[in-house]
Formats: sequence, structure tokens, C-alpha cells
Amino acid sequence: MPVADLGPLVDGGSVIFSLVRVAENGVVAARMAMEALGWVTGLTIRLSVSSRLLVVAPCDSRGQASVPPKMSLTMPARLRAQCRIRPSDQVLLAALVEHDLLVVYPQHVLHEMVTAYHTELASTPHRTAAK
Repeated sequence: MPVADLGPLVDGGSVIFSLVRVAENGVVAARMAMEALGWVTGLTIRLSVSSRLLVVAPCDSRGQASVPPKMSLTMPARLRAQCRIRPSDQVLLAALVEHDLLVVYPQHVLHEMVTAYHTELASTPHRTAAK
């Protein structure tokens, strides 16, 4: 399976991370990420899936949802299914400040990314600091 690649979205930008648990109803605590983005209660947002990641962006009044007073994020069941996000999973929220986006990394994608990183790390000769 391909590993999610945000490429230029994260180069040189400010990214704020938080690890949160998914509730039975698909809600996650997103206050830290939303505040980092400057999002406020009532802001209209659009949720979509790209490269097996859930991407949340502000939009005009025709959005699917809005930021609630508790600054949480409700992920619709259909989108959770597309991203293979299950209740009680932990997901990584990445607030891409310069792009005004909130990206939700599912647990299985994080596993693939970490495994790929460590596979590459294991195949690279280790260098020790000169003494």
C-alpha cells in the first residue's frame, strides 16, 4: 500500500500535532489543532478524503459542518469507513497552519509510515560521532 504523501504541504510550514482517541460516535477532541489554525466556533468546514487521510478545511456557507462550541471534530461514518478509522482508535491530528488545513492520520497509515521509516533506518549504515 502506498504511504500518504503530503509533499509540499508540510515543507517549511508550521505543523501542530495532537494524538487523540476516536469516540464511539466518531468525535475527537480537536481544540488544540483548531486553535492553532485560528478556527472559531461556528466556522463552516468541509471534510473530504484524500490519500486515505481525512482532510478538513474551512469553506463557504455550503459546508458540511461547522466548528462546535467544544471545538471537537465529528467525523461522519462514511468518511471514517473510507479512512478505516474505528471507534477507540487513536488518530494523529496535524494542523497545517500555513495551509489552513486539519489532516487526520488514521492509525493504520501511521503504522505504515513508521514501519517504512524504520525499515529505511535499519538499512542505512549507522554513523557514530567522531571522538
